[in-house]
Amino acid sequence: MVELTCLGLASQWERDQVSAYPELAFFITKLKGLIAQSPERGLPAPLLLRDGRKLPCRKHAVSLKLFPPRYAIGYSSLVATYLPSDDEIFIIQFCYS
Repeated sequence: MVELTCLGLASQWERDQVSAYPELAFFITKLKGLIAQSPERGLPAPLLLRDGRKLPCRKHAVSLKLFPPRYAIGYSSLVATYLPSDDEIFIIQFCYS
C-alpha cells in the first residue's frame, strides 16, 4: 500500500465533520482504506489549474446508507478527490454528494 496524506483543507474538513458527527469517522476511515488499497479504481476527475494545466486527479466514494439520515440530510455518499502517485496519495478534498 502507498502512503496517504490529507492536504490542509481536507484535514480541516475531516476534523470539523468528525467533531460534529463522530460516527462519520468510520466512513472516512473506510474511504481512505479503499483509496490506499486500489487508487487506480477511482474515477478520473482532473482538476483545472488557473494556468490551464490539468492535474490528473481521481475520485472515490463510499455510501452513507447506514449513516442516520438526521446526520447526513440529503446526502447519500462521501466523496474524496485525490492525486495519486507511485508512492504517495494526496487527498485534496472531501465532500458529500
